[in-house]
Amino acid sequence: MHVISRSKGYIWAGIVGILLSSGYLHMTLDLPMGEMDQPGAGVFPILVAGILLAASLSSLWEGWRHRRHSPALDLPEGADRSRLLKLIGLLLIYFVTIPWAGFSLSSIIFCTLLIRLISDLTWQRSALYAFLMTAAIHIIFITILKVPMPAGILIEIFRS
Repeated sequence: MHVISRSKGYIWAGIVGILLSSGYLHMTLDLPMGEMDQPGAGVFPILVAGILLAASLSSLWEGWRHRRHSPALDLPEGADRSRLLKLIGLLLIYFVTIPWAGFSLSSIIFCTLLIRLISDLTWQRSALYAFLMTAAIHIIFITILKVPMPAGILIEIFRS
């Protein structure tokens, strides 16, 4: 059984979160901010980056504060470890495919595979739920909030 101290896990989670939120914030700075009465596409992502940064700093502080008397944290083994590694792999593939396949297609495929990974639902039901989740996200963020999402190089090729 692999064991690390809980404070070390909090510290690493905080460091990774700070790096991710910083990169995400940097990517969103090019988006339009809009006006006070009509916020632009950049407002929500900056808010998300700020919340992630605050949570990451909190995790880092908590880990640093309790580093001397931290209980052990058991790392996943067996099927749990396999599921975790598959989830990490799915996330990496998702982020890499978004520029190529676009937000909607990548999200439907990712959500379908994720639902199948964490549940016993059929492929058809998983795909239906994935489609509904992606449609809801599309309506809220792309249609209502006007957040620009990548259409994907493959989609652009088929459109022309």
